[in-house]
Amino acid sequence: MTFGAIKRVAVIGAGASGIIAAKAFLEEKSFTEIKVFERNGYVGGLWNYSSDVDAEIQVPSTNPHKSFQPSLKDHEEKPFWPSPAYDSLITNVPGYLMMYTPLSPKEDRPFFIHRSDVVDYIVSYAKDIEDLIEFNTNVVDVHKRDGEWVVSFQKYEGTAPGPIETETFDAIAVAPGYFNIPFTPEVKGMKEFNTQFPGRITHAKTFRRADEFKDKIVLVVGNAASGTDIANQLVHVTGKKVYKSARSESTAPGRPYGEIIDVGVIEEFRPDGSILVAGGTVLDDVDAVIYATGYLRSLPFMSDLNKTDKPLITNGIYVHHLYLHFIYIPDPTIVILGTPRFVLPFRVSQAQACYIARVWSGRLKLPPTPIMENFVSRRFKAVGDSYQFHDLAAPLEDADFCDWISELCRLAPGDYGMFPRPWPIEEREARKNIGKLRIAFAEYYDEHGVYPSSIEQIRLALKDELEPVDTDPNFESFGKVIRGDEYSQEDILQAEQELAETNASSGNKFD
Repeated sequence: MTFGAIKRVAVIGAGASGIIAAKAFLEEKSFTEIKVFERNGYVGGLWNYSSDVDAEIQVPSTNPHKSFQPSLKDHEEKPFWPSPAYDSLITNVPGYLMMYTPLSPKEDRPFFIHRSDVVDYIVSYAKDIEDLIEFNTNVVDVHKRDGEWVVSFQKYEGTAPGPIETETFDAIAVAPGYFNIPFTPEVKGMKEFNTQFPGRITHAKTFRRADEFKDKIVLVVGNAASGTDIANQLVHVTGKKVYKSARSESTAPGRPYGEIIDVGVIEEFRPDGSILVAGGTVLDDVDAVIYATGYLRSLPFMSDLNKTDKPLITNGIYVHHLYLHFIYIPDPTIVILGTPRFVLPFRVSQAQACYIARVWSGRLKLPPTPIMENFVSRRFKAVGDSYQFHDLAAPLEDADFCDWISELCRLAPGDYGMFPRPWPIEEREARKNIGKLRIAFAEYYDEHGVYPSSIEQIRLALKDELEPVDTDPNFESFGKVIRGDEYSQEDILQAEQELAETNASSGNKFD
């Protein structure tokens, strides 16, 4: 199918990525049908809080193809797929920085905002596209047949799923979020420990309130945003020390508390209830273990495509064959939004949606296949088969990505369509210094008993000056700022040569 002939577009998911995709497609003024499928009864995705938790999480949890059933405990009128949002969740990015457009002024809103503020923003932003959304509709299968994408789904009438229905589309934007299948790595003795001490090992996805762990000694495993935040919350309520096990330096540093004791990687869970960590230390006083070790990439409704020789999902470590981390190279009429890690997902998903809207409408052309494949090849060469595959390096690669996409979008003919929110120098400075701002935010709260709401208040608690940033973005890792049909034969030959070299050096593991 030629991209200009795409008229019927489906979006799977009405979270942050799905909402912005629908709006970008609408503003492209090229598609005759835009339909959003959302399994819950409202927009917002992972930011929607419920006391419900998944009842089927396994220990260890390493299967990316598992599907969870909805919970009905607190939602008797309709199904609800529990998210990882916890009660006191506050963003680890300044609120004004993370959205598609700046937040409207609100005097009582903290500098880092509560999850409910995020939901309010998404709900307000999605008001004008609610008529495009099929709520309480769970997609169970997506496959290609006779040149069309067939979407199979079940609508819920109350708590009961209806019959399986199907609709066909020319293109699919999958925006599932990647906080569905918890990753809990297998450790020596873990299965036996979990059987002997059921419920002692959990995952951050089921964490709801720190006071549930009052008077307990907790071991938090993981050093990214969730692990750091959960450990800091536990310090304030447990009344006891908190252990934190990490493999590497934190990507989201928090305020250092003396009650948080760093320990090595867990090496063994023992039958007597003790835990051996690297370095030979034995922890014999742990009441609970919370794994904040992230999530597996999972697209269970794409099982047909995953059985081909070009699967999207294999072991769940990363999503395969994606140009720019979202365009499926073998068939670019399907994209997987929101895949990069350690980014501001609202803004990165907006950039992806702006670009693919122009491609599907025919206003922009994708680069030749060797150029796209070499993008993936270079990632493979840099990080191999690893969880870092979709990382946009801190502190500014996601900002550079958005500005690079903006430049590409400007090459499309016509003066219409959505553009990514730009990254001015002052926002780049805040982005680069988020760790320092987050620590100062916590220290201001501890000193004054209220959350700071302005950068001026934050600066009062800063221990160090903010690091300066370069004025110009760096586009080197993304490619040339040219239309896809303007790549030269020399560019293509060079990409093919690099592909061959990567294949040879990896023993043909990369394809």
